[in-house]
Amino acid sequence: MQGTKLLFLVTCCIVFKFKVECCPEACLCYNEPKITVSCQQQRLTIIPPYIPIQTQRIYLHNNKITFIRSTSFNSCQNLTILWIHSNNISHIESGAFYGLNKLEELDMSDNFNLKTISPLTFRGLAHLHILHLNRCGLLELPIGIFQGLFSLQYLYLHDNNLNFLHDDTFLDLGNLTFLFLHGNKLNSLSENVFTGLINLDRLLVHQNRLSMVHRRTFHDLKKVTTLYLFNNNLTILKGEILSPLVSLQYLRLNGNQWICDCRAKSLWNWLKQFKGSSSELECFLPPDLAGTDLKRLQTHNLDGCANVSFNQMRTSIFTSKTGSAKDTTAEISIIPEELTDSCCEQVDKSIFPETNVKTGPSSHTSRVLPNVPVKDKENISKTKIIGSVDNRKNRTYKQINDSPFGTFTSKIDTSQTKLKQNNVFDSVEPSTSPNKKKHPCLKKVKSKSQCRMYQPGTNSALLITANLLFISLFLILPIHF
Repeated sequence: MQGTKLLFLVTCCIVFKFKVECCPEACLCYNEPKITVSCQQQRLTIIPPYIPIQTQRIYLHNNKITFIRSTSFNSCQNLTILWIHSNNISHIESGAFYGLNKLEELDMSDNFNLKTISPLTFRGLAHLHILHLNRCGLLELPIGIFQGLFSLQYLYLHDNNLNFLHDDTFLDLGNLTFLFLHGNKLNSLSENVFTGLINLDRLLVHQNRLSMVHRRTFHDLKKVTTLYLFNNNLTILKGEILSPLVSLQYLRLNGNQWICDCRAKSLWNWLKQFKGSSSELECFLPPDLAGTDLKRLQTHNLDGCANVSFNQMRTSIFTSKTGSAKDTTAEISIIPEELTDSCCEQVDKSIFPETNVKTGPSSHTSRVLPNVPVKDKENISKTKIIGSVDNRKNRTYKQINDSPFGTFTSKIDTSQTKLKQNNVFDSVEPSTSPNKKKHPCLKKVKSKSQCRMYQPGTNSALLITANLLFISLFLILPIHF
């Protein structure tokens, strides 16, 4: 009798453990190299419930999930990687990622309906290294959205609909090395927009609508080696704006409509001292210098002052979604102060549209830079650059050719020149990323459900054992009673 009771208790414990640790329906689970729940391409509309507590990696990409609840991942305290890109997510409840203290990579890209996001969405993710928010249709980044993300190294915000960035948006990101802002609709860069990015290495702001860069925009970016500002609406850029970039090696300013007169002399002087590689800067005005590279001009070419009228300013507005350009009358707000430099006679400001440049809600003195020790880059998870592949069906996305061109020297870093002709550094993922191919089903297994049960790391063997114990129990009980 005692043996029967003991067998019954053991069986109940095994069954309870199985229910807690079982693999969610429509998912594959395996333990090596990390405990993983893989549910990609299963037409899921919601996040599966009962995800095992020990799970370290969750792959939910290429489904039809529309909503992330605050309780979706509250049991996944050991989670380090979460891929939920290429869904139809339009809303994320506040606190959806709360408690994921070990999370290192979060990929939410290609959710085109995610137009707004709560400022508390990423609060508490102190160990997050990589954050993908590209191609989400974001209209704005709320104040404080990146607060507390002290470990973040890679931030992907390209190909959204951002037209403005608040001051101090990136204040806490002292360890950030890559910032991708290209393919948005930014009109200007304010004085303190990049405050706090003391370790930034690559800044990509190309293919926006920039017509104004504040003279102190880059004052914190002393470690930036790569700056892309091509295909914007810039006409004048003072040399002192670029002076804080003491580590700069690769600069691209092509695809703007430069006014090559006395107002360009400070930029011309700066380029003469610049020892890195830069693209061509084709003059747009005056007409007799149109198409000429600013760097090839002589000082006497910049003595005069071009007669600039607004009707002459035409620009190519590049769309990041298609990579095509259309020639249209300038939609930019040209800053009269930029065009009426002291070297020129006063220009009639009535020919320019009113400038409505927003300023951020705070300045660099309004919030003290947190005293957070900067991590050694070698101690943070290594990354590798891979070619970007878009496997989504029924969607078309033509990436823009961002490969370096112009007057770059032959000594360019090979790691940069060998990139494919798609968005530069667009696909960066950890070297520990798993093989995304599904494990093949065993030959003797015929049904899909059976294949799922036989996957490594599932508890199919445990279920069989539990069933045998139950059968034995019910056979033994009548004998004793």
